[in-house]
Amino acid sequence: MVAFLCQTATAQDMTHAYQNWYTYFGTAKLNSKFAIPFDVQLRLRDGFSDKGQLLIRGGLQYSLNKQHHILLGYAYVPTYNGTADSWLPEHRIYQQYIYKAPRLDMTHRFRLEQRWVGQPNATAPYKPVDDWKYGNRTRYFNRTVLPFRKKPATPYVALQEEIFLNLWGNEINNIFFDQNRFLAAIGYQFKPDLRVDIGYMNQLVQVNSGAKTMNHILHFAVFHNFKL
Repeated sequence: MVAFLCQTATAQDMTHAYQNWYTYFGTAKLNSKFAIPFDVQLRLRDGFSDKGQLLIRGGLQYSLNKQHHILLGYAYVPTYNGTADSWLPEHRIYQQYIYKAPRLDMTHRFRLEQRWVGQPNATAPYKPVDDWKYGNRTRYFNRTVLPFRKKPATPYVALQEEIFLNLWGNEINNIFFDQNRFLAAIGYQFKPDLRVDIGYMNQLVQVNSGAKTMNHILHFAVFHNFKL
């Protein structure tokens, strides 16, 4: 929340943009200990009119108990680049730890990422990727869901904050602060394993040159848990 207030205070020094994000978060439960969390996200720039980014991510999770979970995963993230007029690939390997509070619907997530990002080749359209850059990044995520009533089918408010920090050996972005995301959403829990929410996300992004962009995002999300 502090980061969000700082974004608002310095908004006049930033470039502003508008996006729409559509996300599906699924968890396929294998047994009492193992599960496969995955998500697919479509991110459109300039409202609905421009290409943006596609994210496909999944991993194998092991539950130590109901509160503590560890995961190893992989993500494929192609991003449209206007210079190369092509979708540039990004590959990620990531490790994460999740803690779920026992009495409140609150999730803490700590994630470490190893990233390989394709670099554009503007002089050869037939070969859009000219080189690759590598970077390490850490992320802390907090999501709290506040239901209007304690029943299986109920509306709720969701508050979410995530900060991204670049680490050692980062060729992608050598600035420590990478980005921050704040989300306020309203949703409905249809049943214990299915939720849908929609809200406003404020995303502050800082690139390697130090330039900052504040994205104003309409965020739509589906959360679905099921057994295999």
